[in-house]
Amino acid sequence: MNIREARGSDAPDLQKVNAQELHYDYSLAGTSEMLNYILSKDWQKIYVAEVNNEFAGYVQVTEYLGTFGNKMVNIMGLAVRQEFQGFGVGKALMAQAEQWGHEINAEGVRLNSGEERTEAHQFYEHIGYQKSKKQYKFQKLFAKAGEEKEPNVK
Repeated sequence: MNIREARGSDAPDLQKVNAQELHYDYSLAGTSEMLNYILSKDWQKIYVAEVNNEFAGYVQVTEYLGTFGNKMVNIMGLAVRQEFQGFGVGKALMAQAEQWGHEINAEGVRLNSGEERTEAHQFYEHIGYQKSKKQYKFQKLFAKAGEEKEPNVK
């Protein structure tokens, strides 16, 4: 297994694993644009795992900063292709995230994981992560110029 920093040419593999494993419906063009933007920032990294020169998964990390605590690494996303799950790919990617945390003098690593992702929770606990709290996600999407956002009320 090889762990390396992502490059712009990884966009198709990232988009595919995000769709298949994380169920994010995001276009290849959008993935490519965001990947190139992320790669231009020194406070974010994307690491890719390859097995036999084949894309196996990735982890995206960012600095987590606030006036309420010490610097942490925040896991923005971790996805491993189904056929590579159970072979240490996710564990290796998380170890790389932790290594980056040491390099930037972070206090530790944090992440959020959806309530329904019970297998992911077991994985995180297996590699030493502890649940620290339950929380809700709130968001407000902005309308694009010339477009009105309809409230999404059910």
